[in-house]
Amino acid sequence: MKSLDHRSFPEIAERVCALYNEEQDALLLGMLGQEYIIRRDGILLRGQKAPEAHAAVVMDYLFSPGTTTVVTPWRAIGDFSDGASPDFRKKVELPITHYAAEIINRANSLLPMVDATTAASLIGGDLALTVRALPKVYLHLELCQETQDFPADAWILFSNNANEFLALSSLQALAELFKDRLLSLLRIY
Repeated sequence: MKSLDHRSFPEIAERVCALYNEEQDALLLGMLGQEYIIRRDGILLRGQKAPEAHAAVVMDYLFSPGTTTVVTPWRAIGDFSDGASPDFRKKVELPITHYAAEIINRANSLLPMVDATTAASLIGGDLALTVRALPKVYLHLELCQETQDFPADAWILFSNNANEFLALSSLQALAELFKDRLLSLLRIY
């Protein structure tokens, strides 16, 4: 993992829209509705060491070259590489698809916990969400419930220049973290 030892926290905070606490020499960063504390010796979530996958995404974001957010037009994961990732569909979108009806029915209670708001559907789906995954990286989730003619489905898109803030592997990891958080919130609330 890259080191934060000799990096300017105030400069990083300004570029990535984090808060800088001068007294503690730490950053406060929101990701998927949760607050992460970034110190020179590690990343904390709810007072504990953040899981490795979370820390990797946060570190990639902190060291990214991106400066300005461009949200639309939305882009699929395959738009950032040489093609669509079947792994992405299997690991992220299909698990969400299984819970599409439940997510739609409970959206009002779930959305604030993942820093999401309803949005206009791009495809005429039953529910569309815009998720502020990181201060400068957004996700767009389209959900369709099962009907007599069509099965349920889910698609995740990324803000237009998300790849300026996260590498492709971190974009996939961020979407997986979103899926895990959303599905775990369904079990809890």
